[in-house]
Amino acid sequence: MPLLLAQSNPTSGLLPALVTAASMALACAVLSVFVVSRRWAFIGEGIAHSGFGGAGTVWLLSLAFPALAEHGEWAPYAGVVVFCVLTALGIGFFTRSGQVNSDAVIGIFLVASLAWGILAQSIFRYVRLGQEPPGWDTFLFGRMDVSASFAIGAAMLCAAVVAVVVLLGKEILSYCLDPTTAQASGVPVGFIHYLLMVLVALTIVIGVRLAGNVLVTALLVLPGATALILCKSLVPAILASLVIALAGTLGGIAIHFHWMFLPTGPAIVLLLFGQFLLAYGWGKIAEAPLGSKRAR
Repeated sequence: MPLLLAQSNPTSGLLPALVTAASMALACAVLSVFVVSRRWAFIGEGIAHSGFGGAGTVWLLSLAFPALAEHGEWAPYAGVVVFCVLTALGIGFFTRSGQVNSDAVIGIFLVASLAWGILAQSIFRYVRLGQEPPGWDTFLFGRMDVSASFAIGAAMLCAAVVAVVVLLGKEILSYCLDPTTAQASGVPVGFIHYLLMVLVALTIVIGVRLAGNVLVTALLVLPGATALILCKSLVPAILASLVIALAGTLGGIAIHFHWMFLPTGPAIVLLLFGQFLLAYGWGKIAEAPLGSKRAR
């Protein structure tokens, strides 16, 4: 019924969607510069896909406890939140210890979570005679029909993420540039390491609801990557990342509400990718005169 109402009145859910998307864009844009600088793009992918494991766990529990299914997508979404945070801490622990290669750790968590979620989905469909588990499509590709309460909660969570980054900006920057030097300078490197993991996870769980597990990592990578092409210092790069992220997310929402058959997540990601290509092309054009002068 809510989906039918949204389709009959496309603008009914526009304000909550705009609030949620703008909040997520700001949080992702601020973290994106640090994620790209730290080369953590694959970590975001591992955390995002771990949400399948959380949703799958709730789907299996709902077979034993049918009351969970009465909450629609909210119970599986709670599982996504828990698994994303636990996976972030787990990846942080193994990468911090240095006993296992970081890429291997992320890959292990990613494939295990995907396998568990897909297995749970298959069991659910078998027991329920072909019925898809609640939230399956949403966690894959995202949806924009968010409630006002979700939008308020997302805005508060994203504001907290941005506030933490602002308050600990010097320590986070020092850690991202050179963890060894930062530790020698008295920066609590271990605390910053786990804190960044948790901040990335919290931002991802908001993005999963809008863009889905498959595409949410792009929101943490493309704004920062594009901004760092255009800007060489931190503050201008963060400001540019904010503008790029807002343009991509709000533009994607506008496309979705104008053409309802187009999903929001892919629209946002493709707009961000287009901005990246434009920035890369502009960077090459700007370098060309310098290269010609050097050749002379």
